Amino acid sequence: MLPLLLVYIAEYTINQGVAPTLLFPLPQTPFKHYRSFYPTYNAIYQVGVFISRSSTPFFRVHNLYAPSFLQMLNLALLTFHALFDFIPHIYIIFVVVFWEGLLGGLVYVNTFAEITDRVPREDREFSLGATSVSDSGGICVAGFIGMALEVFLCRWQVRRGRDYCTKL
Repeated sequence: MLPLLLVYIAEYTINQGVAPTLLFPLPQTPFKHYRSFYPTYNAIYQVGVFISRSSTPFFRVHNLYAPSFLQMLNLALLTFHALFDFIPHIYIIFVVVFWEGLLGGLVYVNTFAEITDRVPREDREFSLGATSVSDSGGICVAGFIGMALEVFLCRWQVRRGRDYCTKL
C-alpha cells in the first residue's frame, strides 16, 4: 500500500500543484495561449498511464518501491524547474510528464496484480479494497499539497520576472 500511496502523492502533486506553473515563453513552444500547456501535459500524462496500465500481460514489476521513488524524483525535478527555470525546452517537460504517467500507471496496475497473485483468495477482496484507499488517500493529500504549492510556485515565479502563471 505504501508504494501506491507515495506514487499517487508525488504524481498528483505534480499534476495539481506543479504542472500549472511549468510554463515557457510562448514563442519557444508549439502553443498560442498559456492555457494550452496544462491540457497538453495532462494528455501526455494520460497516454503514459494508459500504456503502463496495459503492460501486465507483457511484463511485471515486483519491487514497487523503485518506481515510487522515481516518481518522487520527478516531483523534485519538476518543482526545482518551476523554481529555477533550468530545463531549456518544453519538449523535455513533455518527456518527463510522459515518464510520470508511465510510473504512476505501472505502480497502480502492478500493486493490484501482486495482490491478485500473492494474497490468498479468502483475503483478496479485503486486500483489494483496503489498498484502493491508498490511491484515493494519495490523491486527497496531493490535492491539499497542490493547492498551496501552486500558489507558492506562481508567486515565486512572478517575483523573479516570470509572470506566465498569471496569464492563464
